[in-house]
Amino acid sequence: MSMDLPAAPKTQGKVIPKIYSEEKIEEEAERLINAIKQPERWTLEHCKTIAAYTLEINELKKEKDVYLIAHSYQTPDIIYGVADEVSDSYSLSKSARDAEQQIILFSSVRFMAETAKILSPNKLVIHPSPEAGCSLSESITAKDVRKLKEKYPGVPVACYINTTAEVKAEVDVCVTSSNYLKICENLPGEKLIFVPDKFMGEHLQKSLVGKKDVIIYDGVCEVHALFTGEKILSWRERANEAGIDLQVLSHPECSADVLEESDFIGSSEVLIKESIKLGKEGKNNIMLITECGTADRVLAETNDEMNIIGACVMCRHMKTTLLEDILQSLRDPREDQIINLEQEVIEKARFSLEEMFRYAEI
Repeated sequence: MSMDLPAAPKTQGKVIPKIYSEEKIEEEAERLINAIKQPERWTLEHCKTIAAYTLEINELKKEKDVYLIAHSYQTPDIIYGVADEVSDSYSLSKSARDAEQQIILFSSVRFMAETAKILSPNKLVIHPSPEAGCSLSESITAKDVRKLKEKYPGVPVACYINTTAEVKAEVDVCVTSSNYLKICENLPGEKLIFVPDKFMGEHLQKSLVGKKDVIIYDGVCEVHALFTGEKILSWRERANEAGIDLQVLSHPECSADVLEESDFIGSSEVLIKESIKLGKEGKNNIMLITECGTADRVLAETNDEMNIIGACVMCRHMKTTLLEDILQSLRDPREDQIINLEQEVIEKARFSLEEMFRYAEI
């Protein structure tokens, strides 16, 4: 019943790394295999094939004073091989803002790199994979938000951080999966517009019933939309038949029927921490209802034996970035890999993000 995680990505020959001694390659491969902690998938031989990439990337980071941050859904070679910080959207947006370095390389999807630029307009922000989008951010435009504001004048608008800079510029506050309940509850008024995630909006409606009327949009995350309550029930039945006490941990981007069948709900980072906590308590049979990069992190960051159950669902956008893309963009970033936004958009979008930080810290 254990989750069948995908094979480690192979190099594609798009970029040729520097040549290093066999001793250095061996040492780096050992570091990688020990950090990733999945020797069946990330074998020593495979780690040797990527060692030159991680070595050169880490050298260039020091040479050019680059702060490399990566979302939890990136592949383990990026997370444990080259990233300076790994977390969820909220923590990474703060890290980009507070970093001393003047060059930020964001290994993620496009809207996250845009967020870093909004919060650090004077820094150079590099995004190695410009084609890495997001089904949620592509589900809504700034024009769509303006139409909602015209239809419901004076009603506060909150947007999930998985949106473009232009959408952020049209709303009153941004939220993430770790703080949306707290922030939306504290917004003024008896009504609220929440965009674009329909499932998170429905969760808000249920949580704020009797407190606020929540108007929602129709966007979904293509990964989390694949999970259903019926599938969880089926897995629970199979686990019970096998004598397994299954703990189901879900991301709030999932539908209401999934959340109802879950034992715990939280952002990517919170799910990882809760999984590790359960492992320490001896509850090591868990099902993670989210992108399966989260499972990679749990396996790497726990010292306890974990049995992660279920099907692996990958985000094709998050998995676009390879070590080769990072190396190329560090050597000589193309114009389309450098985040540039209009000053007016930056100023208006930054307000909604700063409001997020303010409300989150109340």
